[in-house]
Amino acid sequence: MTPYRAALSVIKGLEEAGFQAYLVGGCVRDQLLGRQPGDYDVCTDARPDQVQSLFPRTKATGIRHGTVTVIAGGHPVEVTTFRIEGAYRDGRRPDRVRFVGRVEEDLARRDFTINAMARDLRGRLIDPFGGKRDLEKGVIRTVGAAADRFGEDALRMVRAVRFAAQLAFSLHPDVEAAIRRMAPDLTRLSVERVTRELELIWKTPHPSRAVAALFRLGMMDHLPPFFRWGVTAPPGDPPLTALDAVPSPAMRWALLLCLCRVPPEKAAGRLRELRLPKRQVGIIARLYGTAASWPARLTEAEGKRRMFRDGAPFCREAMELAQQMGVIDAATCHRQSEQLSRWAEEMPIWRLEELAVDGRELIRASGRPPGPWVGRVLQQLADAVILGRMANDHHQLIEEGVRIGRDATTDPGADDGKGR
Repeated sequence: MTPYRAALSVIKGLEEAGFQAYLVGGCVRDQLLGRQPGDYDVCTDARPDQVQSLFPRTKATGIRHGTVTVIAGGHPVEVTTFRIEGAYRDGRRPDRVRFVGRVEEDLARRDFTINAMARDLRGRLIDPFGGKRDLEKGVIRTVGAAADRFGEDALRMVRAVRFAAQLAFSLHPDVEAAIRRMAPDLTRLSVERVTRELELIWKTPHPSRAVAALFRLGMMDHLPPFFRWGVTAPPGDPPLTALDAVPSPAMRWALLLCLCRVPPEKAAGRLRELRLPKRQVGIIARLYGTAASWPARLTEAEGKRRMFRDGAPFCREAMELAQQMGVIDAATCHRQSEQLSRWAEEMPIWRLEELAVDGRELIRASGRPPGPWVGRVLQQLADAVILGRMANDHHQLIEEGVRIGRDATTDPGADDGKGR
C-alpha cells in the first residue's frame, strides 16, 4: 500500500463511520501542481478519541491540538480534528483550540491560501480562499490579513519566502508589506525553528531566492542568530546565486557563512549558534575552512595527500565551493577537477587500513615498544605508497618501517616510545 492509498483508506474508514474526512494542506497543493506529495494529512470532524477507537493502530502525537497519527498499511497518516484557534500569546502556538464541525472553519486558521485547501474521497476540492487560483498565478498569499497571520506566528514570514523559493512563486504585495513592517517580531523566534526553515530552504531548487528575500525584506536584521552577527546587507561577491550552484546542504551552509562574512576560524562557533548537530558543525566548518584556503595551484603530491586524508568527495566539494566563494576561478576549478580524477585513478590505497602492514607487525619486526612512533611511521609509509615511491608490498613496507623507526631512535630529538 502506498502512502496515498493509506490516507484514502483512513478517509474511507472515517466516512463509513459517519464522519467527514478530507485530504488537507500541502498534499492537496502538491497534487494540484502535479507533484508527488511527501506525506498525506487528513482532517475530520471526528474527535481524537473517536479516531483512536476506529483504528487499531494509532499514536497520540498531538492530542491536545486534535492530532492522532493512524498507522495504515504500515504508513503514518496524521489525522487532525477540525478546529479553530485562540490567541497565540507565545508567538508560536495557540493558547487553546476549539473543535468545530465544518472543514471551512478549519481551513480559515491556516497560513497561506495554497495550504488552505481540502479534497474528499471523490476528488471534490474545497477551496474557500482561492488557493487554486493563487497556484495558477504563482503567488504566495495569506489566508486573511497578512498581519494577523504573522502576528500569530512570526515564523510564517520565513515560511512565506521558503514557499516562494520552493515553488518559484512571488510574494503577494500585501505579504511583502506586512513582512517589512513586522520583521522586528522575528527576534522572538527560537534559533532551532529558524535553522529548521533554512534546512528546508537548502532543499529547494533555488535557495538564493529565499535568502535574497531575507535580506531584501529586512528579515536578516532581526532573524536569530544572524542579527547578532551584524549582517545587514547581502554582499555582491560571491553572488547569492552561488547558493543555487552547489548541490549539498553542507556546501550551502558554508556559502551562507561566506555571504555573512564569517571568518573561517569563527565558523564552528557560528554553526553552534545555529544549534546544528556537533558532527554537522565539524563537517561544515572543515569544508568552509578548506575551501577558503584552497590553492590556486595544486601539485600532484598535495592533491593525493588531500584525497588520502579527506577523501575524494570532500576534496571535490571543497574545490567547487572554493570556486563559488571566489577563491579560485572556473578555469582553475575545471583543470583541478581533471587532475583529481586522474590522480584518483592512480591511488593504490585510500585508507591507512589498506596498507599491507599494520602497527602490531611493525612493533614485532622492530623489537621496539609501542608508542606514538608507530602511527608516524605508518603515515610515512602510506605517504610513500600513495605517491608511488613504494609498492604496497608487505615485505618492503616492513623493511622500510623498521629502518624509519631505527633512524628515529638514533635521532636525539626523536620520541623514544616512553612518552617523554
